[in-house]
Amino acid sequence: MQTQVLDLTAKECITDEVMRTVMLKKFGPDPNIVIFDASALGVVVDGSVGADTASIRRTMRGLSTEVELFPVNCNNTHWCSIMINLTKGKVSIYDSSSSSYLLGVRAVAQPLIPLLPSTVGMSLRVQTYESGLGVQTDSYNCGIYVLIAFDIFCGAEPLGHFDKKTLQCLQYRYLRMCLQD
Repeated sequence: MQTQVLDLTAKECITDEVMRTVMLKKFGPDPNIVIFDASALGVVVDGSVGADTASIRRTMRGLSTEVELFPVNCNNTHWCSIMINLTKGKVSIYDSSSSSYLLGVRAVAQPLIPLLPSTVGMSLRVQTYESGLGVQTDSYNCGIYVLIAFDIFCGAEPLGHFDKKTLQCLQYRYLRMCLQD
C-alpha cells in the first residue's frame, strides 16, 4: 500500500502493481471488460517482448464481445497500451507521448490478432489510437494517460487536453481508488 501511495504522489512512472490495482478497481466489476496484467506480455525492451501466448490464448478462448485491455510497460520507464474491442473488430495501440516505443508495441500487438476468437471473423489491423488527450509533456504521467485512454476506449467521455492540475486531480483520484477497500 505504501508503494502505491508513493507511486501516485511522486513524479515517476507508476509501477506494474499500481497499474494492476487501479485497473482492477476501475474495470474489474465490468463483465464486458477483460483486464490483462502487464506481466502477461512481459516488459517491452527495445521492441522485443516475451509473451506467454498460451496463457493469453486460454483467456481469449471464451471471449466474443468483450473489450480487452493490455497495459504495456516499456523498459520499466514508460507505459503504452494495446486495446481490443471484439464487437467493433478494432485492435488499437496507444502511446501518450508518440514515442518510438509505439513501434515496439505494434510489434507486440500484431501477434495477438491470431489469438483472438474465430467469432471475430474480421480481418483486423493494428491502428494507432487517438485519445484526444494531447501529447504527454512530462516524463512520468504516462500511466495516468494510459488509464484515461482505457476509460475513453471503454466508452467514457473524452476529457480533452490535460494540464498539470488535471493530471494532479487524476493522480489523486487513482490514489483514492487504491486506498479504498
